[in-house]
Amino acid sequence: MSEHPNITVVNRMTKAAMDGDREALAACFTEDMVFHVRGAIPRAGDHAGVDGFLFVIGNIMELTQGDVKLEQVFGLGTDGWAVEWEHAILGRNGHTLAVDDAFIYRFDGDRIAEMWMLSAAPAGSEAFFA
Repeated sequence: MSEHPNITVVNRMTKAAMDGDREALAACFTEDMVFHVRGAIPRAGDHAGVDGFLFVIGNIMELTQGDVKLEQVFGLGTDGWAVEWEHAILGRNGHTLAVDDAFIYRFDGDRIAEMWMLSAAPAGSEAFFA
């Protein structure tokens, strides 16, 4: 079975984020993309564009000094939409935090126009980032 084109874009976006490749990220997003972040992680809220996305993800990368391991548990795509479940292991100051996150992506053509990150971080995870 081949990968849905929207999941290909999601995977390309994830790689660009992990590589810190702003240009590749911009190619995955519409000009007016909005990133909605919910859960017990730093910078929760609504953020616009590549800069807003990097504000959230860059902060996590900075706090963990890049000690982030991601596993896409599953990704599903359909016309105009994609969803993804991701398992992340974050390292910081000798501690680890396992987090499961759901992502919902709304597409405009072949680019992400809106995305929601719903973090299922365990209780007390705020202390990990403090």
